[in-house]
Amino acid sequence: MASRPKKNRSARDKKLAKQKAVRDGRKRDENPLYYLQPPFKAYQEWIRVPRHAGEAFEHPTARYDDRLTDGAKDLADVLTKLGPRYNYMVPIAAVYLDSMIASGEVPLAVTGKPGYVQPMPLKELAAGVSTQENLDRMREQYPEAGLPEKAELMTDDVAAFYLHELHFHGLLILDDDHVVNLVAEKPERGKPWVLNGHIELDTD
Repeated sequence: MASRPKKNRSARDKKLAKQKAVRDGRKRDENPLYYLQPPFKAYQEWIRVPRHAGEAFEHPTARYDDRLTDGAKDLADVLTKLGPRYNYMVPIAAVYLDSMIASGEVPLAVTGKPGYVQPMPLKELAAGVSTQENLDRMREQYPEAGLPEKAELMTDDVAAFYLHELHFHGLLILDDDHVVNLVAEKPERGKPWVLNGHIELDTD
C-alpha cells in the first residue's frame, strides 16, 4: 500500500498567512480605528450602528419613545449621526469627541509636556492640523484616508468633519483622561501608540 505524500505545511501556512493579510488589510481599510484598537478606556466600548439608521438625521424611533430619557435620545441621535463617519462601528471616544466639538473647544495635549492641556478653539485646532503642509504630509503618509488635496476654510461643519476624519483614521486619539492627542508616529495594530502629549522632549 502506497504511503500518502506528506502535506507541504510551509506552502499551506504561507497561503493561510496571505489570506489573513488580505482580510486584515480589508478590515484596516474599511475601519482603520476599529482595526487599530487604541489601548485607551474610551476605545473599550464600540457600538454597531445599523446602516439604515445612517440615512436619517436623528434616530428614526428613539426620539419618539417615551420610555427613553432625554439623555438616551440625544445619545441615539449622536450615534445615528456618527455611524456613517465611522463605518457604522462607533467608539465611545467618538461620542466624547463630538461633545467637545459641540462645545466649540477641544482639550489638546501639549507636545512634550505630559499632563499639560491647552483648551483649543475648534476652528483653530482644525486649521492647525489641516494646514496645506500638514495636509500634504498626511496625504503622503495615509493615502487610504482620502483626504482633500487642498486645505479648506474652516466653517464649524468643516472643522468637525476634519476632526472626526482624523480620528477615524487613527491620526488623533483621546487618552485615558479624554484629552485629545495627535499621533506622533503612524500607528500599528498591537504596537505602542506614540502621542504628542505623552512624549518628553529633550530640552538640554
